[in-house]
Amino acid sequence: MSYDSLALRFVVHELRDALLGSTIRHIEQANAHTFSFKIGRAAENHWLTLSAHSLHARAHLIEKPPPGQKQSYLADFLTTHLRRGTITEIEQLGWDRILKITVQPVSDDPIQPSPKALIAECMGKYSNIILVDTEDDRILESLKRIDETMSRHREVMPGETYTLPPQQEKLDPLTLDKAAFTELVGGQAQVSWRQLFNKIDGFGPTLAKEVVARAAETELWDAYQQVIAYFDPKHATPQLLMDNDEPIAASPLPLHQFPQAFCQAFETMNEALGAYYDAITLKELMDSEQHALTQALKKQENLLQRKADGLCNDLERAEKSEDYRIQGELLLANLHNITRGQKQVELQNYYSPELEMLVIPLDPEQTPSENAQAYFKKYTKAKRGRSRILQLISDLEAEQETLRLCVSKLESADTLQTLQRLRTEFVTNGYIKSSQRGKQKQEASDGPFRKYTSTNGFQIYVGRNSQSNDLLLRQIAKPRDMWLHTKQIHGSHVIIRNPENRQDIPMPTLLQAAQLAAYYSKAHHASNVPVDYTWARYVVKRKGNVAGYVHYTREKTLYVEPAVPKRKE
Repeated sequence: MSYDSLALRFVVHELRDALLGSTIRHIEQANAHTFSFKIGRAAENHWLTLSAHSLHARAHLIEKPPPGQKQSYLADFLTTHLRRGTITEIEQLGWDRILKITVQPVSDDPIQPSPKALIAECMGKYSNIILVDTEDDRILESLKRIDETMSRHREVMPGETYTLPPQQEKLDPLTLDKAAFTELVGGQAQVSWRQLFNKIDGFGPTLAKEVVARAAETELWDAYQQVIAYFDPKHATPQLLMDNDEPIAASPLPLHQFPQAFCQAFETMNEALGAYYDAITLKELMDSEQHALTQALKKQENLLQRKADGLCNDLERAEKSEDYRIQGELLLANLHNITRGQKQVELQNYYSPELEMLVIPLDPEQTPSENAQAYFKKYTKAKRGRSRILQLISDLEAEQETLRLCVSKLESADTLQTLQRLRTEFVTNGYIKSSQRGKQKQEASDGPFRKYTSTNGFQIYVGRNSQSNDLLLRQIAKPRDMWLHTKQIHGSHVIIRNPENRQDIPMPTLLQAAQLAAYYSKAHHASNVPVDYTWARYVVKRKGNVAGYVHYTREKTLYVEPAVPKRKE
């Protein structure tokens, strides 16, 4: 149920008991459309919230104010006119969703100022908060100023006379008798909820639908009488209705239209509304955070895809290294048939099963031998480039796998705390910019693993924690990658990426990776640390084991001094 006339009726009844005769002690702004008022007498204090939100306009007591923002002009204006003032009257204007709180201000001058009226119009997109001088109904200030260009019905501007919003011709629900009700529904046994909503004052969509829902079990007039009975505060049963942890309504009566809903009872309507809007706020926060994190992952996914496309093109060009080698070999085999100054030569390709003729471009300024050596240099350079590109592709695949796991985590996140933890993780992975600076910011940009490049050009990954170790071993490491870990000592898992599936890893790279394993272990202060290494295919994470614990075979051991390479990516 949105904040309707019946809800306000009960709120007013409870506010009179709690706030009449109390003093406004403090006013602060929660956000652009919501204000919190600290109101009390003696040692007793209450917080009242007034909101002109387009979807969640409301007025009710709250346990504590939400975190405030910088005070606006209106907050300061209200403080000037109302602070230390005494609340003398609280009323609902007719059946409208309009709350009027009359305040007698205090002044150090002998002449007492005239009473002021704080008016909260809780009417959807037309909601407003207005301060009026009751002596002449002159508007002093408002949250939203409305001039003649914005509305032809009334102006809400300082200096103008306050008038109620345009009124609709509807029937009073408390004086409506059976004959008038029968005439209203045209004698029908069944009606649409819109007929009741459009004809009966104070009826919002939820109340109108409730009459129709109850009419399925009894006569329409009896169903109407059941609902009207709850208009008496003595019969109210304030409750919050939830469905799958999502708030449906805060209601002063049981709602038969939601038979599957979970109901939580409250002593007052203010408490039920507080719980309802707390749940609404939480859901909106979660939806907003979920959307922001989803957009961050999509942006990262697009970035990685562009990188992948670029690397595929680079690899395709690098694969031509073998062509350069063949061209060089053919030139060497035919030096006697080539003369300096030729721009190209056509030779039979002995390396092809078809033995087709191959046209090889030449530099006329170079000798035949120099041309051959130039092709061998291109071959060597392209081969080195291919190795580097394969390393980059390997890194990219690791990033894509990490991203897929993050997407899975986000899809299953069901609490705000989980989403906030994911945000922290996304900052660490570099998907979201960090507000931190200096060393912490640099650390965050490294992603879920520490990454190093060995002197031989191999990428080395080091886990940050048990979860990172698991991700490294389960999702990132390939069978021909090398795995290292300190022998029987707690520490990080270390992986040497081997995208070319080489049969061995150069000893300088093994030593650097072993030093990293020792450095990121409990033995990082020791001088001679044993580090086991084996191919990743011989490392098994047994099902049900504690995160980070593995079983491995065919290992060898190196003894190293803990150290971190100077070159780090």
